[in-house]
Amino acid sequence: MAVDLDLVLLTVELLLLVPTLLLLILGRREARGRQNLLKGMASTAKMVSRQEYFNSVQFGMQSATKSIKGSITGSSPQTPEQKDQLCGIIEQIRRASSRNVTVRYLLPKSRDRITVASKYREAGAELRYHPSLVVGDLRYMIVDDKFAVLGLPSTAGDNEPTREGYVIPSEGLAELLLQQFEERWSQAVTYDDYLQDLLVEIKSHEPNISCQVLSSRLDVPESDVTRILAGAETTAQ
Repeated sequence: MAVDLDLVLLTVELLLLVPTLLLLILGRREARGRQNLLKGMASTAKMVSRQEYFNSVQFGMQSATKSIKGSITGSSPQTPEQKDQLCGIIEQIRRASSRNVTVRYLLPKSRDRITVASKYREAGAELRYHPSLVVGDLRYMIVDDKFAVLGLPSTAGDNEPTREGYVIPSEGLAELLLQQFEERWSQAVTYDDYLQDLLVEIKSHEPNISCQVLSSRLDVPESDVTRILAGAETTAQ
């Protein structure tokens, strides 16, 4: 009986050992799979410098065939380098618009972002402002819903310029960013509505201020000021 009992126990141990080994093997395979996935993501996410970042943005805009959608700072350039980069983006917006590519940008709802927005709008882009949008830590652009360019500042802050970024040809990441973009786009106010709010606020304190002075103060085209105020007066009537 003792021999039979030992045999039974040994058989049970062997039976338990088989699934244990299988679990260990599957666990190692899963770990290798995760490592391979991380390596693949790392290989596609390329960190780039500030200049390379803007080169990547312009290249993406040049290659766009359907749409360009981005969440940007919209802050005014402070250095000659930044001014050149802004001019380059404006030119790419014009070219994309001429190819019937939709260009849409989300900006933080801040008065000092209206100047760059007016230049982008004049070039052919659609602009909207989101009240809770914070892009100090992340700026992104999605090209044709499948290619993403991420920009990062050197330190946190809405006015910090982009210092480096990532170029990620990932449809999965583009889809996630696109979902966030579309949700905020539907909640955001248009360029015209936001400019009207700013103009009405200024005129409430200075009723006799001219369109020319308003244009100079906000650094937007006088034609925009005249058009918006005319529309506001028509609505009021």
